[in-house]
Amino acid sequence: MLSFFRKHKKYFFVVLVLATLSFIAGGAYLYVAGPFKMGQDVAIKVGSTKISTQEYLNTYNQLYSFYSNLLAQMKGGNVTEQDIKNLHLKQKTADLLIDRALLLQEAKREGIKVTKEDIQKSIEKNPVFAENGKFSKDKYLLVLRENHLKPAEFEASIKNDLYIEKLKDSMAKKINITDQMAKKYFIDNFSNIKLSYVDFDANAFAQKVTYNDADLKNYYNKNKQEFTEPAKVDIKYAAIDITYLAPKEKVTDQEMKSFYDTHQQSFQTPPLYKIAHILIKPNGNSKEGLKATQAKAEEIYKKLTPDNFEQMAQKYSDDPYSKPKGGVLGWLYQSMFKPDSEFAKVAFSLKKGEISKPFKTQLGYEIVYVMDTKPSKTISFDEAKPYIKQVLQMQKAQDNLFRESKRIALMIKNPADFDKICKQEGLKVHQTGLVAIDSNVLPQNILQKAYESTTNTLLGPDEVKVNNNTAYIIYETTEKKNPYLPDFDKVKDKVIKAYIKYKAKELAKDAFLKALTEKPLNLEKIASEYNLKIQTTPMFSKMNPDPNFACFNNAENIDFIFKQNKGFVGSCSANSDNYIYQIADKKADMNLYEQYKNQLKAQIKDEEVSKALENLLKTLKANTKIVINPQIVNESANQ
Repeated sequence: MLSFFRKHKKYFFVVLVLATLSFIAGGAYLYVAGPFKMGQDVAIKVGSTKISTQEYLNTYNQLYSFYSNLLAQMKGGNVTEQDIKNLHLKQKTADLLIDRALLLQEAKREGIKVTKEDIQKSIEKNPVFAENGKFSKDKYLLVLRENHLKPAEFEASIKNDLYIEKLKDSMAKKINITDQMAKKYFIDNFSNIKLSYVDFDANAFAQKVTYNDADLKNYYNKNKQEFTEPAKVDIKYAAIDITYLAPKEKVTDQEMKSFYDTHQQSFQTPPLYKIAHILIKPNGNSKEGLKATQAKAEEIYKKLTPDNFEQMAQKYSDDPYSKPKGGVLGWLYQSMFKPDSEFAKVAFSLKKGEISKPFKTQLGYEIVYVMDTKPSKTISFDEAKPYIKQVLQMQKAQDNLFRESKRIALMIKNPADFDKICKQEGLKVHQTGLVAIDSNVLPQNILQKAYESTTNTLLGPDEVKVNNNTAYIIYETTEKKNPYLPDFDKVKDKVIKAYIKYKAKELAKDAFLKALTEKPLNLEKIASEYNLKIQTTPMFSKMNPDPNFACFNNAENIDFIFKQNKGFVGSCSANSDNYIYQIADKKADMNLYEQYKNQLKAQIKDEEVSKALENLLKTLKANTKIVINPQIVNESANQ
């Protein structure tokens, strides 16, 4: 439930192999022109601290690895050179090392000490070096070797990290978060509010727009591009895809048997357990609350039997999803759960008909009943053959797709053969009709190529994507039209609509700005004066703002509004939407605040420490001479 209080933060730490380096991205420094006076083995000088070229390049490579792996996970493995360039890793590397050097200097000026014992404790606490829950020196040395690190180098890095951690701790001790601060933070961020508002929407002013032919022609002449008919093309095409080719591919019994033998695991079903459970949730996270929850679970456990489990679950369980079904979760298997799942450890150790003792999970205390089991089963070759045949046909079709597309294209000797050959080969012929070349009827490159080609010339096979699968199309242009500007009279209706829309926006904005001059702002009076409807949102939270209120597309607007009190009247704009709003209601669950007050105070303290660090770095940068070797930094682009 602590995640309830989690907000976006600015972090000063990025994982680099095993060590954590402190940094803030961004910032401008002095790039020295001409010969670099420090020597080519120095990349950056921060006051009296020299950062070597090797350290710069090592850090750059570590950042490159970190971000490229992160991007690969986010994009499904498709990371381009442009993606990497957009990260500005050279600047990030310099920023990181500069910030780290400044904070180290500050920590030492503050008299902070780091002992050998501090370093040893930090290393021994790192789970990376643990075996069976305990620190292992052999594992420690092995991990360092695998990452090409020497113990002395790694321990020096840990020492620097501890300097920065102790500096942060020192700053944290100077920050006192009072109950009053926590209460205000809670109300500002975790209240539910309701807004009443008027939307100065252009549609509400459309009826007030007047015009004559002179106005319309003037608008038409100034906005010709808006009324220009785009280039259009009519394309006849046929698509050769996997679904067309796969059924034609031949697969032998020998190929299917070979696939079956080499993919045995794919044809084994895991052991299945039909599981029911009873969940008892704690009231808060206090020791007393947890003890009471455990005691309640144990009392229920004493009364449980396989015969009454479902009835007892309906009566006592706090799981809203399974409770109506007697606690039944259905058929489950072990790999559905995380390896460290306490629920899985208990549930899959039971035999059919067994009921577990109450055990603690992240949800509370649970009792599990294994209602039935099904053993692991291997699907026989005969049962698997239809599936294997389909897989192998798809694989072969994918390999042969272009070759088959080229074969069919070569059979079409002239445009008149297109329909006949496609019918002969079992291909469906499609016709787009005249469509704009910037439409999405077919991929842009296909539409553009068809427009640029001669009419009735066979094109393709060209690769396209159909439902994320590769396909090839053969096609020809049957008709095309060049872009042109219709006469005013032919598009007059379109000009009228465009003009009204344009002028209505102007009227709406003028009315909004005029309304803002009225002091104090009165929502009812403004709505009456401009003939606008007062709209009201449902109660909503900061984490789930009303999507119909366009100002909430901006995080600053959300922050500002949630900090105001009930009755506050304000205004905001988002794109072409302008609003005057009033906070009709604002409520905070103070019981929830009391329950999580301590976690909330810790959250606020973390944010205040981050702000203090950011301000400290700004001051240090302003008072420290920082020089970056441009040659060294630029050379990293090739790393």
